[in-house]
Amino acid sequence: MVTRGDKTLVVSAVLATVLIWAGLRYLPAKHGELVAVVRVDGEEVSRLAVNTESLSQITVTIPRGKATIEYGQGKVRVLPLGHIVCPNEICWRTGWISIPGQSIVCVPNHMVITLEGATPEVDSIVR
Repeated sequence: MVTRGDKTLVVSAVLATVLIWAGLRYLPAKHGELVAVVRVDGEEVSRLAVNTESLSQITVTIPRGKATIEYGQGKVRVLPLGHIVCPNEICWRTGWISIPGQSIVCVPNHMVITLEGATPEVDSIVR
């Protein structure tokens, strides 16, 4: 026999679970100072502070030309490149990245942009 107390307990547990899930899912995480590290041919060419209030741009020399990187407001992206500079256009079509550990990769130009922060996002755990 199910009592009123049992129903209250189940409803409370479900409500607490939903509230915890919503808080973890939708509340902004504190990542600390976000920095975009730009590497070309494995060599670091720039470190960009991403937590600024306004958007800024920097131009980086890459093997097939130049790439313009836009950063600020907690995110970073590569602006569109010509088809000759980046044939597959994957790097600029990646769009904005904003979570520590995310990367933008341009294989033809050997360029990698990685977001680094105080608390990286956990992708997976292997045991």
